[in-house]
Amino acid sequence: MVKDFNDFDITENAKEVLITKLTDELIFLRTKLGLSQDELSKLIGISRQTYSTLETKKRTMSWGTYLSLILIFDNNEQTHRIIRDTGIFPYMLFGSSESVLKEKNATDLSGFLLDDVKDKLDEQALHAIETVIMLEYARCNKMSGDAVIKAFDGRRFINITEQDKEIADAIKSVKSGVDS
Repeated sequence: MVKDFNDFDITENAKEVLITKLTDELIFLRTKLGLSQDELSKLIGISRQTYSTLETKKRTMSWGTYLSLILIFDNNEQTHRIIRDTGIFPYMLFGSSESVLKEKNATDLSGFLLDDVKDKLDEQALHAIETVIMLEYARCNKMSGDAVIKAFDGRRFINITEQDKEIADAIKSVKSGVDS
């Protein structure tokens, strides 16, 4: 069962341990995804220079940056198992993946985060979540980034409706007609 936000008792020490574990593996995880520092920093909403200081351990990442990176690494086939098997993933926030999936319809993206959790996230964290959703939507539907942006049409953190799928299919059809 998903916990109420107030039930999360994450100590500063626990956050530091998780951040340290992720920091130790940042270069490996980023290269596993085939991303440059610039590409990954844009996904999480920080500058490349700031990201570089995290990789070189000249700066300690914030909890919000940690969560943004976890979202990207957890939702990627190349890094998902790694972060879960090495103690980098914050299980105490999400419970087991099985319990989350049983309670939520996997296509109901707007309800995936608890409202209390969403209310406590800043704009950067919400942007990172939306970015991951759009990337995964593009991957699953074999769409280009431009097509996904058009399909989402400026909407934020929503359920993907049948109409959205029809729009995406129409865009694909037009593009394949142009390519022929």
